[in-house]
Amino acid sequence: MSGIQKGGMGEGVQVVKLGEREGAARYELDEGALRRVLLREDVRGLPVVVVSVAGAYRGGKSFILDFFLRYLNAPRCDQQTGAWLGNEDEPLQGFHWRGGSERNTTGIHLWSEPIITTLETTGEKVAVLLMDTQGTFDTETTIGQNSTIFALSTLISSVQIYNLTGNIKEDDLQHLQLFTEYGRLACNSTSKAFQTLLFLVRDWPHAFEHPYGFLGGSSLLNKRLQAKVNQKAELRQVREHIRSCFDDIKCFLMPHPGHSVEDFKFTGCLRDLREHFRLALIELVPSLFDPKYLTPKLISGERVTTQDLFDYFKTYVGIFNSDEVPEAVTIFKATADACLLAATREARELYSQLMEARVRDNFSVSNATLTAWHEQARDQALRRFVGKKKLASQADVDTHLEALKKELGARLSQYLWNNDIKVRETMTSATEAYEAAVSRVCAEHARLCLHPHDMADLHAGALGQATDVFDAAREVPEGEEDDRISELLCKLQQRYEHLCVINEQNNKSSVMEAREAYVRRMKLEMDQSGVSSERLSTQHREAVDFATTSFYARRNLPTRRDDDPHAERLLQDIGEYFVEFEKANVNKNKMALHAAEHVYNNYMVSEWGPQMCCFHPKALDDLHNKGKQMALEQFLSNRVDSEDDEYKAALVKNLAMRLAELHEVNEFNNKQAAEQALRLYQTLMDKYSRPSAVSIFVIPFIIKLFGELPARHEESKDAAIREFMKWRRGTDYSNDAHYNRLVERIGEVFEIIRHPFLAILRETGIYKG
Repeated sequence: MSGIQKGGMGEGVQVVKLGEREGAARYELDEGALRRVLLREDVRGLPVVVVSVAGAYRGGKSFILDFFLRYLNAPRCDQQTGAWLGNEDEPLQGFHWRGGSERNTTGIHLWSEPIITTLETTGEKVAVLLMDTQGTFDTETTIGQNSTIFALSTLISSVQIYNLTGNIKEDDLQHLQLFTEYGRLACNSTSKAFQTLLFLVRDWPHAFEHPYGFLGGSSLLNKRLQAKVNQKAELRQVREHIRSCFDDIKCFLMPHPGHSVEDFKFTGCLRDLREHFRLALIELVPSLFDPKYLTPKLISGERVTTQDLFDYFKTYVGIFNSDEVPEAVTIFKATADACLLAATREARELYSQLMEARVRDNFSVSNATLTAWHEQARDQALRRFVGKKKLASQADVDTHLEALKKELGARLSQYLWNNDIKVRETMTSATEAYEAAVSRVCAEHARLCLHPHDMADLHAGALGQATDVFDAAREVPEGEEDDRISELLCKLQQRYEHLCVINEQNNKSSVMEAREAYVRRMKLEMDQSGVSSERLSTQHREAVDFATTSFYARRNLPTRRDDDPHAERLLQDIGEYFVEFEKANVNKNKMALHAAEHVYNNYMVSEWGPQMCCFHPKALDDLHNKGKQMALEQFLSNRVDSEDDEYKAALVKNLAMRLAELHEVNEFNNKQAAEQALRLYQTLMDKYSRPSAVSIFVIPFIIKLFGELPARHEESKDAAIREFMKWRRGTDYSNDAHYNRLVERIGEVFEIIRHPFLAILRETGIYKG
């Protein structure tokens, strides 16, 4: 596996080196390199956040630091969504890292480009620094050098990450006690000399006991640091010492990144990392570097700036190079008898041969089967150890035998862990097969929407494909109950239930969308002035067909069943909407009728003139027909005319009733006009024909008046007819009953007026007719 020395935004700069020359200082500070990092113009004077990673060599410290860099250099929006992890094919860049068994980082390295960010709590800008340290307990450095590097990085950092592999072991705690005590000795402190300690347990194998992340880390840390009453004094002192050194202690359990990291071609691409490892990164990295969680460096309660940190580097390195702090000595001096070591190694190798002969790659077995294999291989290995001739005391033999038993017992845990990984990968593959079967059905629509029966059929088919994948990578003796297949089935049942919820929701959404399609179609087709009931029903049927077609088009499968609760719900909702459309249509038609009748009335009133006006009946019919035409044009202006339009028929009926009322009024007005004209005639004739008391006996006067009476009659008649016609409107038609009746009555009145004159003239014998 290969690494990249420089990232796109900087490089790892070695600021503390181990002295290699005879008589030289034990530790060398590269002040020029440190100045270029800490005293550059853009960060000078800013408070610092220093995150350091320390621990045993070849533990992946530089590797995890490069993910820190990737997060810090990502846009804020990507940090919040998890997109900061980058592209699947993007190699990991930053601090130099590589696989293998030899150390890679020596001394202390700082990232050359501090990342400037803003604290969310105070709005203050800070410079974030990443520190990579030399791995401890390699084959080239002494325990004193290891202690110094660890102590120096802990003193400098605001967050010290203690990088461990597999677990928090007792010797890890004892080493930590040595390193921190050495640091406290350097800074001459008896109180809490350090800020935050994070135990980062890499490749955590026991997620079933303590889950990955901070949650499992907290429970494991509490268990490891718990001081028990019956605990040996030195073990209790170790725990009390560690708690007394740090303001805050945390633990994070990190899963194994995957087998791809063992490939020498591995470049850190996301595609080669397990999903659990990615999820753990998304939980861990923001907890350290999100602006609301950043931990500024404090010394004596005061924030440390970049200039201060430069001075502290010089001070601490000077102290460790002086005689004020004695050089740490070797903690363990292990000796073992060569014969015992050989017997132990041979037994161990036999155990491995027997187990590896049975354990196959990409195949998992039940824990009971694996435990039985282990017990058989362990018993043979122990017999091999006991059967070997050994040049050692029985006490030493017994000690090594017990150690071998414990070691082989631990190997079972490793096999169980690896077996659990394989079965989980198999379960993952089976789950993916299930999801793929579901995805194939809903791929076109990009969402799951099926009839409930189709949903059940889909689950059954996908479940069959999932179990086929699981069974192909699983070996369980016949008759043995496999709890893992039960776990898989339970998991897929839960997934099915979740998919049913999604399917139900999507069906409801499809009902809603189809219902809206119905409403839009109805609103699009309906006129503003309303439509006939028959047309509304036709539009409703067409909109129902459109909506149901739209609903089924949203389904992943074209199945149509009578027992479809969602289709029934759609039709029920549409029925309720149709009732509202009917009500609205009735109101619109009433308003349209009212508007049309208003047009008719306005026209009739405008043409009628004063209320006393009248018309020839046929002229009134002409006026009515014109008003009726205008009303119909108004009524039909925004609607499609239909022979079955009951509202149009109602309008015609209403106008006919209105015409009948107008005929009655017109009849009355014609009579009134005729009466008024007749009165005028009578008045005029009375004026002409009424003689004085004296002249009535003057025969010549009577003869003269009688002779002028026809002319006076015609004049008065013309005046009366003009008076009558003054109130008339519209076209005059020849067959006019009112006119004819007026003329007839004028003649009758004229005869009545003539009669006295005729009587007088007959009596005198002047007129004999």
